[in-house]
Amino acid sequence: MISAVLARRYARALLGLSQRLGDLKETHQDLQGVAGIFESDPRVRRFFEAPNIARTEKEAFLARRWKPKLNRNVYGLLVLLLRRRRFDHLVAIGAEFHKLAEEAQGITRAVVRTAVAISDRQADALTRALNKRTGRKVTLTREVDPALLGGAVLSLDHKVIDGTFATQLWRIRRQLREARV
Repeated sequence: MISAVLARRYARALLGLSQRLGDLKETHQDLQGVAGIFESDPRVRRFFEAPNIARTEKEAFLARRWKPKLNRNVYGLLVLLLRRRRFDHLVAIGAEFHKLAEEAQGITRAVVRTAVAISDRQADALTRALNKRTGRKVTLTREVDPALLGGAVLSLDHKVIDGTFATQLWRIRRQLREARV
């Protein structure tokens, strides 16, 4: 729980800074890249989290290897995390920043699950309808779930819209039980 709170705090601070400086997209890309390296390469993680390696050596590595390639906001975050011995929170900060940055850019994620794959045309039509309904840019992810009888389940902004045949049959059954003859 503490890790999530810290990650959110650092991500919000970085978001505010990058919005003030007008380089949100660049900060977002660089942080995702660094967090991806940190997550996928255990040697990098061990190097920065090792207590037996001097902090000055780690700072020198950051300055030599990553400072020329990274946005100054991301580089500053890395130095701050190193000095506060919180490099283990980098991946969580990256994930939280990703959510906040997409929200700030007006992007919403949606997931549609269907029994069979939907066509590109159907996905485009659904995306356009969601864009119009939400007033935001919706990024749609398609999933196939053979366990569904038919229909679709849509997850959008922590809401689930269940239009599967199983749910529709359940509703009909409930209406028939409640009907007075």
